Formats: sequence, C-alpha cells, structure tokens
Amino acid sequence: MSATKKNKKSSTKKKILKRESIVAKFFENNLGRICLIIAIFDLAHALFFVLQATISLVTSFNLYTSLALLGTIFWVLIVILLIVGLSKRRPVLVKAWLIFSIAGFIADTLFLIWGIVSSVSIDWDHLREFSIIFIGIFIESLCIYLVYRYYLVMDPCRIVYEPEKGSKRQRKKYLNAKECRESQRSARKSSKKSEKSKKNKPVKKKK
Repeated sequence: MSATKKNKKSSTKKKILKRESIVAKFFENNLGRICLIIAIFDLAHALFFVLQATISLVTSFNLYTSLALLGTIFWVLIVILLIVGLSKRRPVLVKAWLIFSIAGFIADTLFLIWGIVSSVSIDWDHLREFSIIFIGIFIESLCIYLVYRYYLVMDPCRIVYEPEKGSKRQRKKYLNAKECRESQRSARKSSKKSEKSKKNKPVKKKK
C-alpha cells in the first residue's frame, strides 16, 4: 500500500510540474503580447479618465479640475510611450511607464490605508468601496510585474543561464543593472584579448 501511495504521489507531482512548465512556457512565449494587451487596456482606462476630467472641467472650471485634466493627459502620454517601447523593443520607454505605474501603485495603497484608518464605521458601502480598490491594486500589481518581467527579457544582457545543481538543466538568472554592466565589461575584455591573440599568432607559411 505504501509503495502504491508513493507512486501516486510521484505521478501527481509529475503532472503538477508538467502543468506548471506548460503555463510557464505559454507566458514566456506570449509575454510580449500580454504586455501589449495590458498597454491597450491601460490606454483605454486613461482615455476614459481624460473624458471624465474634460466633462468636470467644462461643468466647473477651477484649479483642481484643470490639474486633473493635465494629469490624465500625462498618463495617456506615458501609456503611449509604453506601447512604442513594447513594439520597438526600447527598454527606456518601458522603464518610464514602470516608474509611473509604481508611483501610482504606492499612491493607491496609501489611499486605501488612509480610507480604512479614517473611516469611523465600516458598513456595506465602505466595504464594497474598499474591496473594489483592493481588487484594482491587485490587478495593477500583476500588470506591473508582467511588464517588468518583459522589460528584463527585452535587454538580453540581463539574462544569463546557470546550470542547476544535480541536473543537466539550466535555469534563468536575471541580473541587476550593476551586474549587467560588469558582464558587458568582462565580455568586451575577453573579446579584446581574443582579437590580440589572433593578431599576435604567427601565420604558418605554406610549403
């Protein structure tokens, strides 16, 4: 009985690992498309807020409505930079969207904490409002994570393959900016040394 249980457990583990590998391969192969879909939805979201800010500016013209309109226009421009960066494979433009989105994520989180702390009584209306904000923050963090993963993939210097211990497989390792620069320098030095050795190598004369 124990042997059959062990076989069942090993078979279930293998199935789970296969499913995880299939899902990981799907995300790796379609990560660029997923990020582009995220950018399109973010652009639609930003344009909706531009429309709302324009309506509020027309109905009541003041400093707050004008600042809100300028902020939403800036949001649209950042999302356009993201779309261009994804389509043209330019990490700098994607990085600008990541910085803007992380700042917005921090602001939304602080707003949620402030709303929970400042609320005198938690009724159904407050609970529904907080749950909607929490779901929005979760979706926002997931989108930022996916775009960040693709941002790392866009720069091939950031990825190195290392052999796993006790197996012939290789796993991906993401380098930070400092490690990336150091790897680039070492690669340049090795290429220069190989070029010098080729130049200094004596040429054999044919008989």
